[in-house]
Amino acid sequence: MRKNMAFNVGVSREIITPEVGGFLFGYNDRTVSHSINDDLTVTALVMKSENTASMLLSTTLCLIHDDLVKEIREKAGAAAGVPAEHVIVSCTHTHSGPRTTYFSQFKHFGDIDKKYCETILVPKCIAAASAAASAPVAVEVGVGTTRSFVGINRRQLDRDGRVMLGQNPWDVYDPTMTVVVFRDIRSGKPVANIVHVGAHCTAAGINHEVTRDWAGVMVDRLEAESGAVSLFINGTLGDVAPRMANGGSTGDLQHAMEVGGLAGIDAVRAYKSVRTFYNEPLQVICDDLVLKYKSPIPPDEARLLLKSDNINERGFMKSSLETLSEMHEAGDTGPDEWSVPQVILRIGPVVIVPYPFEVCSEIGLRLRNYSPYAHTLTLSCTNGSHSYLPAQSQICRGGYEIESFLWFRPRQLPDDADTQLISQNLNMINRF
Repeated sequence: MRKNMAFNVGVSREIITPEVGGFLFGYNDRTVSHSINDDLTVTALVMKSENTASMLLSTTLCLIHDDLVKEIREKAGAAAGVPAEHVIVSCTHTHSGPRTTYFSQFKHFGDIDKKYCETILVPKCIAAASAAASAPVAVEVGVGTTRSFVGINRRQLDRDGRVMLGQNPWDVYDPTMTVVVFRDIRSGKPVANIVHVGAHCTAAGINHEVTRDWAGVMVDRLEAESGAVSLFINGTLGDVAPRMANGGSTGDLQHAMEVGGLAGIDAVRAYKSVRTFYNEPLQVICDDLVLKYKSPIPPDEARLLLKSDNINERGFMKSSLETLSEMHEAGDTGPDEWSVPQVILRIGPVVIVPYPFEVCSEIGLRLRNYSPYAHTLTLSCTNGSHSYLPAQSQICRGGYEIESFLWFRPRQLPDDADTQLISQNLNMINRF
């Protein structure tokens, strides 16, 4: 019989709402906030066992740039007594928050809000981490799941087979919502919850209110029911829209409230389904994810493509080719490999696998199918910002997600990046 090991958690939350009048990130460079519908937050969950520690930071933001993620991991980790490489910084992906990332080759996205990041985001992440670490509680862990219709595949096809953003009821998405409950061993009361499901937080639409979008409504409902602070970590959202009555991928605040209300019902149902609790130590594994870039497009071919009619309207291809042409002229097309540090957590029967991409649904479903752990949770928009990660089978049809994946950087990732990353993450998981 396995000896029970102490597993302690602490949780804390800080408000990270920006000042009214700043640019909102997610749609264009002209959307400015006029009011605050609900406060943005950072919630820290510090987890410690006898021999290891980790921290999950859930931020109600769209994306966080790699350099800023690194700073948060280091400073918040130090405040919580957690190694920086064991810190996970996750974004719920609301499009109605401040600019906390930038894409240097895509000018239309605008610049990062440095003042906000320096005076609000980073200090509040540190404060939440410190407070969470200061009040540890011995817990056991339970898991509940339910089938949720909060999301729907958004790669809508027109009659000619062109992909647009909308709703596609025939295509794949992950309907599983998972709620992880941390319960005080002594009192039996919940200390914190994690809720995981995948869908873009774009129900509010191209609005001017600061809001957590539908996920905020869901979290508030789960907290009211359970009495415990709850964190949302967004799953395979890359090709998933919130399921709205208007048939589109964006709506307005009313749509956000409607979707959030239904998601809240699902979260409470999953929470109430928990029957078994586990008392096992936290496990953490770190390694690097590595992909070899395709060979760079030759300079003559890049110049011809720039002059062609195939330049996509959003500018991804144009910006990427311009940057590559400049690199060719300088005689340096950059490294041959893309590499990022990876950290995977095991909490009893739950495995948390972050990706610095907006991950498409099939990838998370495949990873869960091959994983030895039933509750293998893929996180999007976590520990960095590297655009979309589609399944290889989606690339031939094109569309927004594919344009972004192919032309996000001057050198392209391989078409089978999905399979390679699934394999690398599985190799790490199997080391548990």
